[in-house]
Amino acid sequence: MKQIIMLLTALVLLSGCSGADTGTVPEVTQASSFETRSTVPDATAATVPAASISGDVAATQPATAAVTASAATQEISLEPICQYPELPTGCEVTSLAMVLNFYHISCDKCDIADNYLTKGEVGTVDFHYAFEGDPRDESSYGCYANVIVETARRVITAYDAPLSVSDLTGTPLDGLRGYLDGGIPLIVWGTQDCREGHFSVTWNVDGKDLTWFTPEHCMVLIGMDDSIVRVADPIYGNIISYDRAVFESCYNSLFQQAVAIFPDNTTTSSAE
Repeated sequence: MKQIIMLLTALVLLSGCSGADTGTVPEVTQASSFETRSTVPDATAATVPAASISGDVAATQPATAAVTASAATQEISLEPICQYPELPTGCEVTSLAMVLNFYHISCDKCDIADNYLTKGEVGTVDFHYAFEGDPRDESSYGCYANVIVETARRVITAYDAPLSVSDLTGTPLDGLRGYLDGGIPLIVWGTQDCREGHFSVTWNVDGKDLTWFTPEHCMVLIGMDDSIVRVADPIYGNIISYDRAVFESCYNSLFQQAVAIFPDNTTTSSAE
């Protein structure tokens, strides 16, 4: 009888361990489009204090040198660069440095910020044509795509690199797939941690009111599928995944700004 009771007890215990757990997410294998990752990085782990209304928040995550291939768009292997500590509001020039380094132009983010970027005192310049403040200053703001296009062209000319720059602003997110499939990383604008943004401070420059959208942020898009996008995020100096729908909403909020840099011999079909 004791043996029968012990056997029944063991069966009950086993059924409690091996039953299907409908509350857990199945493990994603390497064959899936992207690895499992939190869609919103934990900004509370930051060791650098938050900057101004436009500033960025740093984290202590280590950089990742490469990413795995995607079953959706080609996921591009790109070395992330962290904007901190030197450039607390320099997400745009840091993103540019990542892409230029991807093409083996060994330029430094600080060199770009100091010597190639057009900038001016906060409230005195149009952020469509110059950086609002200085990337080294945590109370500065940032700039829009045209500024990075012109900055990239100056760097490319200085290094005599066989590269071209294209302003893709106004291109829907799905319209960027062809560039990714062609192995071209894209500098894109959105918001920090894909948070919901809003218009904030307004300046009057040359008789024109200019209102800043916060928390504006710039990243490098390296891959996407129907549910997730992958970016090299200069806040973290790491490869980060974001929910596709949330990211797209933030991308649209920043007026669908994107910049492509590609070799001069790139065919039109691979960059459309």
